[in-house]
Amino acid sequence: MKKAICIFALSLMGVATFAQTVTLTFTGRNAANHYMQLDRVVITNQTKGWQETIYWPDTTLIMQNVTGIDESFANGGFGLSQNNPNPFTGTTDVNLTVADAGTVTLEIADGNGRIVGANNYSPLPTGTHQFRITLSAAGTYVMTARQNGNTSSIKMVCNGAGNGNGIEYTGTVGANDYSPLPKSHTRGTTTNPFTFGDQMEYVGYATLNGEEVESQHITQIQSASQTFVLLFPVASPFDGHSCSAERFITDFDNNIYNTVQIGNQCWMRENLRTTHYANGDTILEGGELYSSNQPYRYTPHNDVNTISTYGYRYNWNAVMHGANSSETNPSGVQGICPDGWHVPSIAEWQQLSDYVSSVYAYRCDERESYIAKALASATDWGITNTTFDCVIGNNTEANNATGFSALPAGITAPDFNGFEYCIVFWSATVADEDYNFSWFRSLFSASATMDVWQRPQYSGFSVRCVRD
Repeated sequence: MKKAICIFALSLMGVATFAQTVTLTFTGRNAANHYMQLDRVVITNQTKGWQETIYWPDTTLIMQNVTGIDESFANGGFGLSQNNPNPFTGTTDVNLTVADAGTVTLEIADGNGRIVGANNYSPLPTGTHQFRITLSAAGTYVMTARQNGNTSSIKMVCNGAGNGNGIEYTGTVGANDYSPLPKSHTRGTTTNPFTFGDQMEYVGYATLNGEEVESQHITQIQSASQTFVLLFPVASPFDGHSCSAERFITDFDNNIYNTVQIGNQCWMRENLRTTHYANGDTILEGGELYSSNQPYRYTPHNDVNTISTYGYRYNWNAVMHGANSSETNPSGVQGICPDGWHVPSIAEWQQLSDYVSSVYAYRCDERESYIAKALASATDWGITNTTFDCVIGNNTEANNATGFSALPAGITAPDFNGFEYCIVFWSATVADEDYNFSWFRSLFSASATMDVWQRPQYSGFSVRCVRD
């Protein structure tokens, strides 16, 4: 009966400051999903009102979820914090907060109540002090600290493998120094209070081109360990450059096209102007004939001199070359594109739009939707009647931040023929099978956004291909 009482008493000693480790791990990525080294991460507990900063190469913060009675308050500011890690293999660290200077006794007992380690520290000044615990045998242990009639205990679980049993003072945590021992702090561990359900905020900082940039803020309720990707809404260093895998491409007619990398996608920097498919089949000139059943190409403004600049306009059947509609990313539809390239689905156009919207440098007036200028060429766009600088046609020297170089190639359609100062790009995705409508993306001189609409498949629009 006495043994049962002793075991129950030992369990109660651990209940007083029962804690569970919460590990937060951080990594940085830019909008193109490329790795960015984190210089520092600022962690704010908005519920408890504290803030902690970790610095490279530390990208992990360990917090202790403490429940039950907080002994440091119950004992007038004297108490042990839960060891970290716990469970542990051989070695772990413990913090002790001391409110009044004086002698402190530390003891470690095994599950049978046998003392396996003990030390006296005198004088131990006010502050938080850290100790390294080493245990050789696997098992559950209770560590107890005593001072001036106050007692604080924690339960520790060891998996074995330690080199003997011992308690080693490793330094202070905070402003106080004790003896000549070096000041120390458990790597990536905070002594600030944390409870499951606290509202937390995480912000990363990195260096790009010699300047510090800030990640998007993550604010959430924290109730478990978690790995965070801190997204830096900054352009990839590869944006606007020719694709590293393929700087130029050639179609069946031996037309040569420049390429451009934007985020994770490699696009043609120019509109398609081929008169043949990759297998050599001819794409007929449509003239004024509009048909959703036959594949045709159309000359912009009915002027052959414009083809080298604007490319041809193609109806949807010419673009698809018999392939079925695709909503996937990538579309898997080669269609009218050269070998190794494909017609983008509406999902791939959305990927481009989402990426450009995510980068601060590509937004106009800090609006996520105002990305048209970043995609439009700095030349050929007509000035509009509006004075708003975020539309493509105004302040054109600010255009084309991405290098996509979209030019106003116009539209061929019965109700829009000759419409200038716009460009419309086909996708490989059907919008309405009953009415033979397909999706497209468009830019207009008087607009600040990249729009998505659907039109009859007989319409003549421009084509940009994406690398497989």
